[in-house]
Amino acid sequence: MLAGLLAAAAASPTVAAGAGLLGVYTAGLAVPFLLLAWAVARGRSHGGGAAGLLGRHQPLLARVGGTLLAAMGLAMLVGWWTQMFAPLLRWFARSGWPPI
Repeated sequence: MLAGLLAAAAASPTVAAGAGLLGVYTAGLAVPFLLLAWAVARGRSHGGGAAGLLGRHQPLLARVGGTLLAAMGLAMLVGWWTQMFAPLLRWFARSGWPPI
């Protein structure tokens, strides 16, 4: 994934376009971790115990996360994953994105 992104950034018509691609990728990695840190800190500051906000809902979160992971694996195994994202891939192809 990163190699493809770096290749797309290197082939971008301008430095700003390449930097924009890398910035969006970086934000996509950082935002979930920042939201998680915020949720944990919020839970602790409101007297939510050691695990805070997430700790109270940990069993539910584990079940939902495990179910989503299994569903994604099944979708990839039987070919549904590609079918689900075909419209998005067609849109990317029509729009010329990423600019490589």
